[in-house]
Amino acid sequence: MLLLLFVLLVGGALFMAYYFTNQIYNQKKQILLLKQQNNNLTKKVKWNKDSNLILQYITPNFTEAFVNDNCELYICPMDNSITLNSLSKNTSVKILCSVKIKNELWYEISITSNRNINNRGWIKDKFISSSVN
Repeated sequence: MLLLLFVLLVGGALFMAYYFTNQIYNQKKQILLLKQQNNNLTKKVKWNKDSNLILQYITPNFTEAFVNDNCELYICPMDNSITLNSLSKNTSVKILCSVKIKNELWYEISITSNRNINNRGWIKDKFISSSVN
């Protein structure tokens, strides 16, 4: 009986060691992939060296709105930033913040999504409507 208990304990320890080693390997692989994707995206970004850049944060008048035309969701409120997602007309969005930059108003929005990936970003005010068109 004692031998059976010892074998089960050693077997359980070996299984746990294998399982956690496999988890660590998968995490390392994912970190390397994300690092490579980050490096590729960083190379694509055209850095704007404008030292006179002024961002004026404005409290939005509404917290929920709709997209009034197909548009792109950007990672930051600049035309040359990376596109995170494409939004369709009449997509419901939640307004989180707004900023005026270079005389253009941008809204930071979030969209409802099954996956929590690329569902938050910036769009220009001309694509936002407080009612469905």
